[in-house]
Amino acid sequence: MSATVHTPSRSVRARIARRSARYLARRPLTPRLQRGLVSFTFDDCPRSVLINALPLLERETWRATIYACVGLCDTRNHLGVHMSEEQLVEAHLRGHEVADHSFSHLDAAAVGPDAMRGDIARNRDAFARLGLPRARSFAYPYGEATPDTKRALAGEFELLRGIHDPKGAAVDLNLAASARLYEDTVDAVLAQIETAAKERRWLTLFTHDVRRVPSAFGCTPESLSRVIAACLQHGVEVLPIGPALDRARESAA
Repeated sequence: MSATVHTPSRSVRARIARRSARYLARRPLTPRLQRGLVSFTFDDCPRSVLINALPLLERETWRATIYACVGLCDTRNHLGVHMSEEQLVEAHLRGHEVADHSFSHLDAAAVGPDAMRGDIARNRDAFARLGLPRARSFAYPYGEATPDTKRALAGEFELLRGIHDPKGAAVDLNLAASARLYEDTVDAVLAQIETAAKERRWLTLFTHDVRRVPSAFGCTPESLSRVIAACLQHGVEVLPIGPALDRARESAA
């Protein structure tokens, strides 16, 4: 894998498509939870997550969702070294959810729905080879989605996660909002956890590497600990995406 950091298109056409994707091809769900709910998710499969992040969650008997690209396993890029295939299986055996992020970390807005579905099928085959369960959810690499991709993947997964900031209680299961847990967004995340607790919302958080000197797309173990402490302080429930989705559906019924 190249160490070059891919930057999604910033053209006017791409920005319009990115914005329109939030309003088209929606699959809405509005949970009516008894208490706030938080899901920790980690994109790609940085080895630092296994070493530094998962033990912090396990200390509270919590589990996370790892959106894994098997094609990244045992490679190194701006997020550091990535988990091996065996380490992905280890995370699963420790009770964490391993979900789909495409095999090659494709930009859905650049390649189109057919190529994305083909790359997802490749990741799915790798999951099966490793003995991992079929993924219930998918996170768009780079957060890039189009209405056509949303429609194409709606039948493949129970939930498709984006990276735009949450607003309100409603969830678009074809492009679910998620708050960035980066080193420079921790204070904002703490406020979002407080809101989720008060308004009994489901809040999804995402980050990448978790290490002493993180990339621009990650955070330190100390910052993750602050977020964990806030979840404890506000009494929210913490569940991976799959079980959280079950909880959300039950509450909406």
